[in-house]
Amino acid sequence: MQHAAEDERGSQRLGRFLRQLRLGYGYTLRRVEEQAEELGSPIDNSQLSRFEKGKAAPSFAKLRILARVFNVPVQTFSDVLDLQQYDHLTPEQDDPESLFQKGLEAYRDGQYGRSFVICERLAEVCHPDRGAVAAENNARAHYHMSIALKKMGHLAMAEDQLRRLLRRPDGAYPLSLRVRGLLQLSFVYRELGDLYLASVIARECQERAREGADDDTVAAALNTAGIIEEEQGHHQFAAEHFRSALSVLGEREDADITRLTVQVNLGGALAANGRFRAGVELLKRTLSRATSHGFRRTQALALSKLGAVHMSRGRLDHAREYLRRANEAAQDGAESYHDLLFINAYFNWQMARQAGRVTQARILFGRLKFLRSLLESRFAEVNAFDAMVRGEQNYG
Repeated sequence: MQHAAEDERGSQRLGRFLRQLRLGYGYTLRRVEEQAEELGSPIDNSQLSRFEKGKAAPSFAKLRILARVFNVPVQTFSDVLDLQQYDHLTPEQDDPESLFQKGLEAYRDGQYGRSFVICERLAEVCHPDRGAVAAENNARAHYHMSIALKKMGHLAMAEDQLRRLLRRPDGAYPLSLRVRGLLQLSFVYRELGDLYLASVIARECQERAREGADDDTVAAALNTAGIIEEEQGHHQFAAEHFRSALSVLGEREDADITRLTVQVNLGGALAANGRFRAGVELLKRTLSRATSHGFRRTQALALSKLGAVHMSRGRLDHAREYLRRANEAAQDGAESYHDLLFINAYFNWQMARQAGRVTQARILFGRLKFLRSLLESRFAEVNAFDAMVRGEQNYG
């Protein structure tokens, strides 16, 4: 009866993840048992085998020990379990190119969970041992899985995917994909709050991408460098990086999501650097194009930036309206963009506190606490909120 109860609580996805961790370290089941025993919480190898097969679920105490054995944050296990909600979206087909295109389409539509499981299926179909083409497709799959994980806020898992990818031999897949992997790692470190390491990797990406004539990656690296400068309050330097990124991209059609995203960032930097009208006009033009092409995240980001720049000028009614629309765009889909929802709530909270709207401020503070629990990202608004929570200020 006990085993039957364990069967119901087990997780195939968590089991596969534990097995991948163990094999990645080259550990036998017995070796993990020994490691756990040394840490003061025995996990016998038969029990671990049941965990890996999804026939039983580890207790939180055992997950903490396994996190120490495999040197991963314990939050990673929770993230793995969160991904189970997308398992029913896994396709049964096995054609690599079809799977790749479907994964890209889901990503562009903002369906990051669906994109992840499709690319996961692609990685399963294209095992690296099945030849050079399969190995390259497998690398592409893991790269796009890492992007989807980052977008969903599972930063530790995204970092793990990227590091595994970058540890593969140089000749295992194209240089352009390796450089893009490095760039994504820079994105992850930026969101984790390590701006120094993020900027170092971004500079390396620029150099290696120029060697490989990969304009999209050069532009993305410049965009990342600009975001880092912006987060440090260096708006003029940020604008220069964004302009350089647009110059590298050249004349692109309106439907180019990379160009539109950089334009949003440039608009925000211009407005923050004293060129309010030029920044707002650029943001509005970009918003119109992103909306017409169905780029929901870029649309939500542009609206959020417009709310922020109007708030900075004291135009609070305009700011609230843009933030309201930004919230609608950030939630109007299969998945919500929790980072943008947090930023919007943070700005609304600031305005409510400044206006002395105590009840509204308390409600917004509760929403911020909830959204904060969903985020691993460490951007400026998160850091400011965390600092206030650690203090003894009146949150209302």
